[in-house]
Amino acid sequence: MSLTAVLVVMVAAVLIGAFGIRFSRTTSDFYVASRTVSPLWNASAIGGEYLSAASFLGVAGLILSFGVDMLWLPVGWTGGYLVLLVLVSAPLRRSGAYTLPDFAEARLESMTVRRTASVLVVLIGWLYLMPQFQSAGLVLRTITGAPVWVGGLLVAVVVAVNVLSGGMRSITFVQAFQYWLKLTALAVPLVFLLIAWQGDGAPGLSAADAATWQVPLVGGKEYGLYSTYSLILATFLGTMGLPHVLVRFYTNPDGRAARRTTLVVLTLLGAFYLLPAVYGWLGRLYAPRPRPHRHGRAHAAQPHDRRHARRPADRAGHRGRVRGVPVHLVGADRVRGGGSSPRTCSRAGCARSGRPR
Repeated sequence: MSLTAVLVVMVAAVLIGAFGIRFSRTTSDFYVASRTVSPLWNASAIGGEYLSAASFLGVAGLILSFGVDMLWLPVGWTGGYLVLLVLVSAPLRRSGAYTLPDFAEARLESMTVRRTASVLVVLIGWLYLMPQFQSAGLVLRTITGAPVWVGGLLVAVVVAVNVLSGGMRSITFVQAFQYWLKLTALAVPLVFLLIAWQGDGAPGLSAADAATWQVPLVGGKEYGLYSTYSLILATFLGTMGLPHVLVRFYTNPDGRAARRTTLVVLTLLGAFYLLPAVYGWLGRLYAPRPRPHRHGRAHAAQPHDRRHARRPADRAGHRGRVRGVPVHLVGADRVRGGGSSPRTCSRAGCARSGRPR
């Protein structure tokens, strides 16, 4: 069933991309979709390409493991679009450029700046792609058992087919489809989980979690001034520097449409990031606790820990049960730990993938 779902999404992406070929007849169509993309379509496409595995796996897992302090990451990422709105989107579109190096050269009249921008675009794109390929491989391995490299290869092939066949027009349709697919895939299960939670008597967190996990800046955590401002700059300015986000503003008809696109993006991302936060909260309520790694990293819950997990079915008066916890809720170890295999422990000791520790 899981493999079928993956194949259906891949085929849908290819077919939607092929539909875009009908509208790609000129060079302008291929590179910037003839600059005719509406704010809603463009914002959906930005959301589709921007919301990677870190957004719907990592955020939920981090909140589950470390508490509401981790909400600063999605808040910072989304807030970065305010910087784009004020400083970047309209000037970028009015420049009439096709690429970021073109824009940099036009604004600063320097070939050195153009070359530097070209190197940075390639470098940022490469650093951004590698975690995406790794995450695609880990997710596909989790649901199908396939080798990690297969997921990255499939993603690369599907994207290459869409880009080379229909250009920006096809990519716009595919990315907009991906945003609404991701939103639906998270929202629909969450509705049923919340119904089960309500039927369970709407339980709350334990007293310990309510006093520490649920409250920011408590529990003996120290936040230095330098670390705080570093995080602000990294999340805000990091969003502003992503080439695959900036290039989408070239597809708007004018600077005013580019600003409207940014406003719609803020709305779409704000709605999306509510969902992983709720998943993290439900995971804290019902899922087994991740066991701390000796270096401070959280491992997935051990098999023998599951009997201690709080399940809705264990509560008095409950007539149904939540039969499973989505992989989002324990995704922090996979996303942050580089896909380390889970350990199994017994009285004889611990082993990783069958090898003695």
